[in-house]
Amino acid sequence: MSSPVPLTLPKSIPVMVLSGCTLFPHSMMPLYLFEPRYREMLSYALRTHRMFGLANLATSGSWQEEDETDDKISKCMTAGVVRACVGQPDGTSRLMLQGISRVRITGWEQKKPFRIAIIEPIPTVKGNVAENAQLSARLLRIVLEIIQGSGPSAAPLADQLKGLKDPEVLSDFVAANFLRDPGERQQSLELGELGPRLHFLLGRLGQS
Repeated sequence: MSSPVPLTLPKSIPVMVLSGCTLFPHSMMPLYLFEPRYREMLSYALRTHRMFGLANLATSGSWQEEDETDDKISKCMTAGVVRACVGQPDGTSRLMLQGISRVRITGWEQKKPFRIAIIEPIPTVKGNVAENAQLSARLLRIVLEIIQGSGPSAAPLADQLKGLKDPEVLSDFVAANFLRDPGERQQSLELGELGPRLHFLLGRLGQS
């Protein structure tokens, strides 16, 4: 059994390439776009489907635009939809991007001045529903223990976590907010089966 893709995805979307930054489905990410190519990319996205992908770049240390070769760009990324966007007088923009679906890059429709990727959705394979429910309950307990005593923000966050009834949504929320290592976040994103994804998160949080 696989999860449905929440919105109709186009066959191709523009791509923003960032190092060490992973967008997950079911999550929101604020972005500040100032590079000319990404300002142009945003304009294109707003004229079409309001969507673009956020792809990770495999690199160590500082990087330049010329480092963005095809082989260093992760093929698994998240397609997001622009939920809010505020343009600044200097031409830059602040926006809120909501992750909607894991996607796989299968080719490139355009590389300059900004990339446009040909994509296919990656639905989550649900597998054993009962087992996933048990793993999800364990994951929730562990995360609630982690945030205990973290101050006034703990209670609203705990309430938010308890409200996530879908194990898939919980797994992506935990990956986005509790995995600090960029490589581990990308690993979690690339796990298409929910069971292994939950096991992976439990392992990373010290409860394998």
